[in-house]
Amino acid sequence: TEIANGLLFCETNNLNNTFHLIAINPPWGSAINVEDSNHYSSMYPHITSGESFSLFLSKCIELAGKKSHISFVLPESILNIRTHSDIREYVLKNTTIKAIYCLGRNFKGVFTSVIRLDLINDEAPGGWAIDVGRENKKTYKIPQSRFNSNHNFVFDVSLSDDDFEILSLLYEKHHVTLKDNAEWALGIVTGDNKKYVSETKIKGMEPIYKGSDVENYRLKEPTSYIEYKPELFQQVAPVRKYRAPEKLIYKFISNKLVFAYDKDGSLTLNSANILLPKLDGYPIKLLLAFLNSKLYQFIYSKKFNTHKVLRGDLEKLPFPGLMDEEKNRIISLVDKAIEGEDIQEDIDLEIMKITGLSPEQINTITNFDMDN
Repeated sequence: TEIANGLLFCETNNLNNTFHLIAINPPWGSAINVEDSNHYSSMYPHITSGESFSLFLSKCIELAGKKSHISFVLPESILNIRTHSDIREYVLKNTTIKAIYCLGRNFKGVFTSVIRLDLINDEAPGGWAIDVGRENKKTYKIPQSRFNSNHNFVFDVSLSDDDFEILSLLYEKHHVTLKDNAEWALGIVTGDNKKYVSETKIKGMEPIYKGSDVENYRLKEPTSYIEYKPELFQQVAPVRKYRAPEKLIYKFISNKLVFAYDKDGSLTLNSANILLPKLDGYPIKLLLAFLNSKLYQFIYSKKFNTHKVLRGDLEKLPFPGLMDEEKNRIISLVDKAIEGEDIQEDIDLEIMKITGLSPEQINTITNFDMDN
């Protein structure tokens, strides 16, 4: 603790800039008391999150000699979660990222996937490329400079050069986004599902849908019922959002986009959230097609790679301008999908065709496997 305490006149500060190699698995999310927190904030003002592993990483960069190596085992969330943009920015400004290895879930009883972050304590030379490795896959290289230009300095290691080219093509075209063009709502938090939610329909109750009830384009048959008494629940959205004549319901805990169409004013629990789009020129069923398409699964996975479908990420997805004929063709297919027809491949091809992707790029997306 003396080495790591960061005190300006700490007797171990003579060790700064002396280590040739530091390899460490620091604590993640550790509680820090108020006194220490205030102290660390003054010593490491660039760490605004107060995250313990970020403080450890900062101290290790101080301890490492010039051109020395630092290797960290960290939660995968450091790569893209907004909270950790502070340490990502600091790493990019002060070190060369030698390699990032995605190791999966390697700690028993810990849900979080982990990475190994290998750094060289020196600024990155021009044109520097990082080695990126994933479980049982060939290592590839990506330029460190790309991270500097990413929003919140995201380390988008899921993107190969070919993937990056596809995303660049989509984002460089004229497009609209859901940012400021939609209303959102969380599902109901009852505070006690055992008390308020029933597996059988009792008089006065109506269906309520949870995340597991949501599939592409449609809701499954209801398995849960509730009597809608918002004054009794812990958290409820405005009733008009639940009762909207048309809305999209999406699975919240998921690494995939799963959106269903609802015109029945259905209620949802908090594992199924609500999107009410207000995009000019984008009818709700057209948006539904894009969100459930293979192309947008690809974009979402490559760009965000999280186990929760977050509003902030959905607001960054690009939706291209379309001709009326193209819109009508896709919407007619969506109507069939809502009725239960298996025509996802037809929808995927229509969407990829109008985005201007090359045959090779279409092949890349067609063969993309979300689970691997």
